[in-house]
Amino acid sequence: MHLGRRILFVLKREIMKQNIMSKSATRRILQYENHRGRQLLMVVLGLFAIIAFLLGWCEPASAAGYGSALGLAAMTGIASISDVSDKETHGNEIGYFVALIPVAMINDPMNFPQPEAGSRAIAAFQLKTGETCPVFEAHTIPTLVSTSEKGDVTTNGTNTFTMIMGGDRDVLHTFVEEFAGCKFVIMYKHIKDSVWYVIGEPERPMILNSTETKDDADGRYTTLTFTRNSVYLPLKYTPTTLPVAAT
Repeated sequence: MHLGRRILFVLKREIMKQNIMSKSATRRILQYENHRGRQLLMVVLGLFAIIAFLLGWCEPASAAGYGSALGLAAMTGIASISDVSDKETHGNEIGYFVALIPVAMINDPMNFPQPEAGSRAIAAFQLKTGETCPVFEAHTIPTLVSTSEKGDVTTNGTNTFTMIMGGDRDVLHTFVEEFAGCKFVIMYKHIKDSVWYVIGEPERPMILNSTETKDDADGRYTTLTFTRNSVYLPLKYTPTTLPVAAT
């Protein structure tokens, strides 16, 4: 009787040893697999770091492009663009008549029209009741220069519209004094063209950034320079006439 109990005790003890050894082995296997997984991850990250370092050292532009590859993949495809004749490239095409519309004069500026997807044209907008669209006749041909430049983080853009108003006149002096630093939406068109172009909008207007009024040996005139920080270029105005007041 005692011998049977002893044999049963020994068997139970051996079974418990086997279970403990099995659990210990499983734990060691899991620990090994986790360790190998962490090593593999560190190797992959190290390879990416080496590639990025080599690209930045050999060709910085490539390194910048490498970091934005996923963003570029999501962009719309680039269409083919052909050349044009010299008729389409010669300068001095902006007409003398320019509409300088203060943002404060625009009716419902928070709902200023925006171009539809794939279009560079906007619908009509209105002025406040009783207002008339101010049109300035330049003395020389106005100019528009838009630039963009890649910075450390993003691309910076600037629109600059310049026009010269002739004469030493009270109306010009009053305009400079009253509207220097004010916000404008500017509309212009090219000669022999019925399409008006719009540069600026209430949320990102053209600012009368600087003026120069001269009365010297060079002449008597006032230079108006409007600027805004934006990468966006002019849009076409769908109507063929300038904005009118809301009724």
